[in-house]
Amino acid sequence: MMGMIRAMLFLMVALTPFSFAAADLLGSRPPVDQIREATARCLPGNVVPASGIAGISDPNTLDQRVVDLIAETGVRWVRAEFHWSQIQTTPNAAYRWGPYDEMVDRFNRAGINILAILTYVPPDMMHDWSVIDREFQRFAEAAVQRYAPRGVHYWEVFNEPNLTGYGWLRKEDDPRHYLGAYTLMLARANQAVRENDPRGVVVLGGLASAAHRGLPAEETMDEIYGLGAGDCFDVFAYHPYGYQNRFAEARARVDAILAAHGDTGKPVWFNEYGWTDFEAMDMARNPHWGNNPMLAVFKQRENADALFWFAAKDYSARRDAPTFGLADHNMNKRKSFDTFKAAIDHIQ
Repeated sequence: MMGMIRAMLFLMVALTPFSFAAADLLGSRPPVDQIREATARCLPGNVVPASGIAGISDPNTLDQRVVDLIAETGVRWVRAEFHWSQIQTTPNAAYRWGPYDEMVDRFNRAGINILAILTYVPPDMMHDWSVIDREFQRFAEAAVQRYAPRGVHYWEVFNEPNLTGYGWLRKEDDPRHYLGAYTLMLARANQAVRENDPRGVVVLGGLASAAHRGLPAEETMDEIYGLGAGDCFDVFAYHPYGYQNRFAEARARVDAILAAHGDTGKPVWFNEYGWTDFEAMDMARNPHWGNNPMLAVFKQRENADALFWFAAKDYSARRDAPTFGLADHNMNKRKSFDTFKAAIDHIQ
């Protein structure tokens, strides 16, 4: 009889949607009291964030050729990854700043401001939140101390926390389960910036739109604000994919979220948006601001305090990879590069 009971219990566990391993994984999240204690120490910034920004977001900025390509467009802002898992591979490991020092120096020489994304948790730390918390505090503080004196004052905390796998945790992780953990990281970054950079600005990790599988922004921010994080960030960032020719609608949605939480007046940055049909963006073939997908974006840029185009070059050479780049993965410029440069010349 006991053998039969054990077999039945084993079968029940096997058929349960969350295995014991998954339950343990979810149980490793930071406790709410710890999160609230951290957000209670957040302080608003002392500077007015920049506005009227037109820039480029690109994950390949360690490549000198990409830096040169971005500079050639004429933009004065770039959104660049400071890849935690590349800088520090394991707990207590020494930081490998060399490539990032070179990147910052290159953008400084080009006169381009950096929005630095502190992104990607090192795989060896995944889901041990006591380790992630300790090591991220150290990493964020070290990054601000190193790069604020070099002119980096804008700090985005991970990417798309409502859509895992693109800078925040792994694709298989349900973002709902880790919004509290993200809020803790946001609070830790706020403390690092406030204590080490009087000119520092903290940017919310740009939220993915629901059109691109992101957890709804309202649900995401209900959780983050509900944990007391209103003072933890200075700029609300959003990725308005799915809102082509409807940027005013995207801004209205964000403004409604801010108003619902008594946070009106906070700057809103559309810090990642792109289009893949580079032939449609060829100004020689499609010169109308209302019809050309790229020109239409710039026509609507007054709906946000900043707009960052994605991307300078394709992030992958795979044949089926999206063609967001102003150049292909081998750095061959597309006609969309000329259109982008003309748009930047027009607005600056």
